Formats: sequence, C-alpha cells, structure tokens
Amino acid sequence: MVICLATASQATKFAGEPYYVGVGGRALGRGGAFVASLPDASSMYWNVAATTALVRPEIIAQHAEAFGSLLNHDFVALAMPPGLSGWTWGVCGSYVGGSGIQLTVYDSTTGRPKVEREARHGDWSFAFGLARQSAHWGSWGLAVKTVVRDLPGNAAYGLGLDLAWWNRWNRLRAGIKVADATTTFLSYDSGRKETIFPHVNWGGEADLPQWAAGLRTTLAAEAETYFEGRKAADQFWSGSISVDLHLGLEVGWREQLFARVGSDAGRLAIGAGFAVGRWALDGAITDHEFLDSTYRLSLRVFLK
Repeated sequence: MVICLATASQATKFAGEPYYVGVGGRALGRGGAFVASLPDASSMYWNVAATTALVRPEIIAQHAEAFGSLLNHDFVALAMPPGLSGWTWGVCGSYVGGSGIQLTVYDSTTGRPKVEREARHGDWSFAFGLARQSAHWGSWGLAVKTVVRDLPGNAAYGLGLDLAWWNRWNRLRAGIKVADATTTFLSYDSGRKETIFPHVNWGGEADLPQWAAGLRTTLAAEAETYFEGRKAADQFWSGSISVDLHLGLEVGWREQLFARVGSDAGRLAIGAGFAVGRWALDGAITDHEFLDSTYRLSLRVFLK
C-alpha cells in the first residue's frame, strides 16, 4: 500500500528499515522471534507490554557489527518493573550508521568526477514506554518515539507511536506489536517528506515439557508483516502484503547457561549466553547469503 502525498511528500518503501533491525544478543540468537518472549530490558524495543512481567529493574547495552563492518548498531535501554500503581515504564535509544560514503565533485582538469571526502550516515531512535496489566486481557503498552536521520547534506526528524499487547498462560505466551501505528512522517530539512508505514509483529512461544533437571527449552515463532508493497524483498508476499518469518529455539540450564539457534527471515542465527549474579552476557551471529555476517553482543545488568 503506497500513498502519494503531493510533490513535497514521498511515501517510501523501506523508509523505516534502519529502525527495524532488532536488538539484543538473546533475541538475535533466537532468529529475532522475541515479540512474545519473557521480557528483559530489550523488550522496550520488541514489546513494551511484556515489561509487566519484569521482577526487577534492568539495563541493557548492545553493540553490533552488521554485515561485517558495513554498519555499527548500538542500543541501550532501562526497563522498570511494575510499581505500586501497576504501571511499568522504560526508556531506550538506538543508533544504526556507518562511514565510507564517498562524496564526489567534478574535476575540471580531467573532466571526470573525483572523491572530495568521505562522510558518515546515521539513524537514531529514542523512545519512552509505558505498560500495564489488565485484569482479564493481558498486558497493554505504548511507546512514544522520536526518530532522527542524518545523511550527508540532509537531516530528517519524525515522531512515532508503537502499540503492544502481551499475555501468558502457563507455558504459553503471545504478543503483538504494531510499530509506527499512526504512521511516522520523516520531515527533511530540504522540505522532502518520507512515510514510515505501520507494520505488525505477532507471534507466540511455548516452554516444552522439562526432560532433564534444570533444563528449560523454549520454541518461538513470529511473523513480521508489512503493508507497503515490498514484494520479493520479504520471504512471502501477495499484493501489498509481505511477511518475514522468525523462528527460534532456546535451551537454558538453571537460568545460567543458554544455547540458541534460529531462522531470521531464512538466515541461520546462532547464539549463546550466561548469567552470573546481577550480570548476563548474550552473543549471537547471523549469516547472510550475499553480505558478511552480523555479530551482536549485549550486556544486561539487574539493578536489584
């Protein structure tokens, strides 16, 4: 679905792509199937409604090298458990960017373009989220976010809203996140505008019956659904609707050691993690058919 907004505006496919690359070594190791997961601080990005299940405050910091050294991806978040009012809240910020953009000028001597300098580019996102558990219908949440795009010679700004729902029943959990629910408009200082369309992540996960003392095995599946006519850019599509699937398996021993494997839109992902006291470290790698692999490392710290 593409909407043209006169000559000064431009509804652009993939305009929100830098903000949808996912966060956290734990999530990447599970193939990005995290919208229904038991929460950690990265749930401020994945599904803010799940933070109602947090039992203590938590901070996460992440660094990733995406597609080799092509992109740097940093993320930090603070998530607070329910207070006396029953509300949870948190904040998060992310950066995706890199360098190596060659800017050229016309060389009058040779009559050919020449590289004048190299420039950087970056996309930032900052969000504040709230969530609350209802009596009968699970947990609901929202995150208000601002997005910033910095390109050589231009900058853009936008304001968006994510809506989320999460619930659990014994060994089962389900979640839905509607990103950019109200449509996010990126306004450039040049006067041009781009539209970030809403898209939906929905999925579930299940803890399998315990087959050995201290072991927990979780299966997760998620469908990332777009409505902007991305077609063959995603795994499955029909008309303006397209879907990427995320599948994951996580095995944990005494909630201290973890092994993970998944399919991130058809790309193999593997990961591992360990937790000691108030610290948890998670790492993951995912392969790509044409580009170099992506490496992600995240550190979680429990504040109480």
